[in-house]
Amino acid sequence: MKNITILFVFIFVVFSCSSIGQQQYASHQVREGETVSTIANKYNVTVYEIYRLNPEAKAKLYPGLVLILPGGKSAPGGSELSADGKFVLHTVAKGETLYKLSKKYDVSESEIKRYNKHLYSAELRNGEIVKIPNKNEVAADETAKPALTKRKHVVKPKETKYGLASMYGITIEELEQMNPEISDGLQIGDIINVPDKSYAKDAVLEESKYGFYEVKPKENFYRLTERWNMTEEELIALNPALVDGLKSGMILKLPKEKLTGASAVTVEGQAVKLADNLVNRSTKNIAVMLPFNLRKTVVDTGDVRKQVLKNDRVMNIALDFYSGVLMAVDSAKALGISTKLVAFDTEYSRADGKAGNDRKVEDIIRSNDFSNMNAVIGPLLTSNVEKASQLLRERAIPVVSPIVPDVAMRSNMFQSRPDDEILKQQMMQFIKLEGKGKNIVIVADSKHLKERNELTALYPDARIVYPESSDNGSYLKASDLTDKLSETIENWVILESNDVALISNTTTNLSTQLADKKITLLTTDKGSAYESDDVSNITLMKLNFHFPSVDRSYNEKHASFVEAYSNKYGYVPNSYAVRGYDITFDTILRLAASESLYDAADAGYLTQYVENKFNYVQDPVSAGYFNTAAYILKYGENLEEIVVELPVESSESSYLKN
Repeated sequence: MKNITILFVFIFVVFSCSSIGQQQYASHQVREGETVSTIANKYNVTVYEIYRLNPEAKAKLYPGLVLILPGGKSAPGGSELSADGKFVLHTVAKGETLYKLSKKYDVSESEIKRYNKHLYSAELRNGEIVKIPNKNEVAADETAKPALTKRKHVVKPKETKYGLASMYGITIEELEQMNPEISDGLQIGDIINVPDKSYAKDAVLEESKYGFYEVKPKENFYRLTERWNMTEEELIALNPALVDGLKSGMILKLPKEKLTGASAVTVEGQAVKLADNLVNRSTKNIAVMLPFNLRKTVVDTGDVRKQVLKNDRVMNIALDFYSGVLMAVDSAKALGISTKLVAFDTEYSRADGKAGNDRKVEDIIRSNDFSNMNAVIGPLLTSNVEKASQLLRERAIPVVSPIVPDVAMRSNMFQSRPDDEILKQQMMQFIKLEGKGKNIVIVADSKHLKERNELTALYPDARIVYPESSDNGSYLKASDLTDKLSETIENWVILESNDVALISNTTTNLSTQLADKKITLLTTDKGSAYESDDVSNITLMKLNFHFPSVDRSYNEKHASFVEAYSNKYGYVPNSYAVRGYDITFDTILRLAASESLYDAADAGYLTQYVENKFNYVQDPVSAGYFNTAAYILKYGENLEEIVVELPVESSESSYLKN
């Protein structure tokens, strides 16, 4: 019975879509005294249909406005002038796109969308009529343009591009078109062009309660209200600009609890660009505690020093990290922020054990004055940074743990590296939202039963593949996967294992089925097994492999940083150097944007730099602060790591440890 119902729905949808695709359209130029109701009666259509095809008519109906209406028998590909000669009314033929129309009539795609607002969130359809400004006769009808440049706005503290776009009911692209100079960010006090109609009193978001969402192409009211379990009235109450219609790229304000990690909006340098919101330019006192192990190199022979550097991995990490710290101090200085940097050598030695290394940290703190320190970055290793946090807690001096992902939390601890549980939960959120409509297949070995259970809780109808065990590890038979994959809808295969044999076996089997099936491979934990030579990165690329990551690879956008680093040190920065830069620059800017790191965390700042991003959330149990910002990456062409947008909610505590 269930399959018969599904078949009926499938046939109904196919025939409905077919009839919609063939629907014809006509045009009508509004005359003096006409209303939407009289026009609807004249053409035997509903008022709703007119508003759906002409959202601008809902705001204002005026003589000369050209409306698109259902009906008519215009020849596909043909065109005619509107009665006033200001528009070409083009009937869309099969295969025509906005790009083709823009070239044919020598207008931009954005201009076509401006006069056909439904195209902001929908594609061209065969037989519909679109209004195209007639360049050969007169300038585009000014009454149909949004009033984009009739008012000035002075940028206030904490206002962002997203807040301004939401306030004035426009997209980020439209805001930047009006103000090309703000493409790299806003400055407090900037005077910018905005529409003369605003929908809110200011652009400052109460970040503890609300977040932003950017409307995607093809999304409509029904889809959004269903996703967030809200009525249209509730959505419009938060976003009054919606009374004038919904369009792709529009910025919506929503309660935090409605937004998930995979839907809240954030982009580099725009969610919060601290460099544009500096209010505290006093000199920042930063202590850096790293295992430089300088005593090992205090010898007369250069060869001995080289040998020490070659063999001491911890020292090398510390030196790379510190090189990034120095670059960050230079970058802050360029913004007018002075930093007094004090470096301490924690002299780590494995032979001294935990107690011996902790004593070195304690000696440093007790024999030096830390009272004026705004923050301490380091020490590098787990027990050392925990000891520093313990000793500095009573003075409320923040301690930023730079590298290790799992430390004992105290009220002054800032864990800058998200741990595996945070990464996993963000990937789960991504799968929960984006996996709808996919054929979910779960492959999990015996060590990942927890992950399998969490995934099946999200998708109870998911198909489970049970690996078999052997002396060489787990494996699958080709038929195990073939029986579970669909040939008609996209397959999402979620592989939960750190077993090299199983990963290699699964990816190889999947790659042989790519010819007639669409397959995406995902995991909630890209463990060390994926770095094995037995696991082909080329195969992972072909499978559109998705995985969570603490950081991303820097790209051409960060060429200036890489060039400056190379000029200073003679080689390109590695991940430790970049992390040293990102953490230190973020720490300094947070101190310059607030009175303390605690205030900056409470303000909900989400920041992003060369490879890392930061969003500190206070743990209600320990009162310490976890960085909950991470990336979802996928392999693109040439094995390029592409960021799949996965913003983080600053007030969400679901990612925190128990």
